[in-house]
Amino acid sequence: MAKSTFLQLCQATRRACGLPGSGPTTVTGQVLQMEKVIEFVALADAEIQGKWFDWDFLHVSTWSSSTVINEPSVTAPTTIGVWDEDSFYLDYSTSNYKKLPVLPHKDWRANYRQGVKVAQQPSHIVIMPDLSLILEPKPDAVYSLTADYWARPVKMTADSDTSPIPEEYERIIVARAKVMYGEDIAAADLIISGQNEYDDLLDKLEAKYLPGQSRVRRSSDTGMITVRPE
Repeated sequence: MAKSTFLQLCQATRRACGLPGSGPTTVTGQVLQMEKVIEFVALADAEIQGKWFDWDFLHVSTWSSSTVINEPSVTAPTTIGVWDEDSFYLDYSTSNYKKLPVLPHKDWRANYRQGVKVAQQPSHIVIMPDLSLILEPKPDAVYSLTADYWARPVKMTADSDTSPIPEEYERIIVARAKVMYGEDIAAADLIISGQNEYDDLLDKLEAKYLPGQSRVRRSSDTGMITVRPE
């Protein structure tokens, strides 16, 4: 099955909250209850993505950039959330590949930034506070710099947008949005049922998609949970 779109998740949330009628037919231009449903689905998805920076489903492999001679600065990808610090290499796909350890920013600032620099093959990488990179020393040739990273959470905004949360657990978005809607209208039944479903699915999601969590899983249910399109 294909992943549910933002619109389909909103439709599923409307049903889960027991709202009458059909729809929404689009995520734009809605008012009143439908507007709240759409808002809560988008917020729920972004909140779950942001719960842990190192979700496996947010891991991006492999980013690459060509260095520029005598230029130490490297721009970060637009989707960067957190760099995987053990993944920096020069010319990764060649026999002359070189691993670049991360030089802490404070150490670089105190001991390496000052003075006249001679271009050489870089031996370290510095992650700046804005997540851009500094090659230390500055490169003497064009190298292929590669690394992995975890992407930052991205909020769904268009009908056809999809969440990076894996398809088999995307129902967690509906459950969390249901809790938010229940809190907004002070409906205890929606809060309780939504929270119970959310807690169960979060446990399974963390067990499967967080590093080193498989042994703490409390449920053996690995079946697909589908969101029925309208």
